[in-house]
Amino acid sequence: MRVGGSRSAEFTSILTEAWHRCVTPDAAIPEGCVTVAVSLRGPEEHPEPGLDATSENVDALMTATTQAITHALIGTQAGRLLMFHAGAVAHPTTNRTVIYVAAGGTGKTTLSRFLGTRYRYLTDETVAVDAEHRALPYPKPLSIREPGKPYKTETPPHELDLLPPAGPAPVARILLLNRSDSNPDQPEIEPMDLFDAVMALVPQTSALSKMDAGLHQLADLIDATGPILKAQYREAESLLPAIAGLIGEPA
Repeated sequence: MRVGGSRSAEFTSILTEAWHRCVTPDAAIPEGCVTVAVSLRGPEEHPEPGLDATSENVDALMTATTQAITHALIGTQAGRLLMFHAGAVAHPTTNRTVIYVAAGGTGKTTLSRFLGTRYRYLTDETVAVDAEHRALPYPKPLSIREPGKPYKTETPPHELDLLPPAGPAPVARILLLNRSDSNPDQPEIEPMDLFDAVMALVPQTSALSKMDAGLHQLADLIDATGPILKAQYREAESLLPAIAGLIGEPA
């Protein structure tokens, strides 16, 4: 991470606080990593060339930085890991995880915020699954929409009392979310057949075409963890019994 601009110290402090759970002080930089360059500049300051994100507004730059980091992360893992537009939580004792897949802006962060005080918060945006069918933690700040604000608020997980991850988490089941205010109060959850599940999941993956036999790897994950469950629901709280049924009651 490289932070520039006349207000770099200010933004570095804010960024470090928000990304606290993803920071590994004094750790060696793994081979193949890329540097994300951002700049919080003053009113009279011109943007530097070659930046991934820049702004005079802290909230705008925080949102753009989150997007840049996630994009860079996906790029470094393309062809290596199955990646979904999804959130995930894990049981605080067994570490078994449920992944909930959905398009952007359709409920992943709200559900992560609710479940994460009971289960371990892994991420609210991008889930990567390795060859051992384990979800890899990406405990980024939660991107929360607030009424009247033009930008999302990047909120550190600890400020929301979300439980920290405990390393790679074995995948117990994958949910395909369909949240709507017109859905019934009680969620409707039903298994999907393999073909329909794959067709629904593919648009919510990243760099699947770069995986060696990506569709086969996706099918293998579904075969190993059970049928994809389609969850039609209205409120995040209503899914708690279903999550508990999949990975156990929270401790």
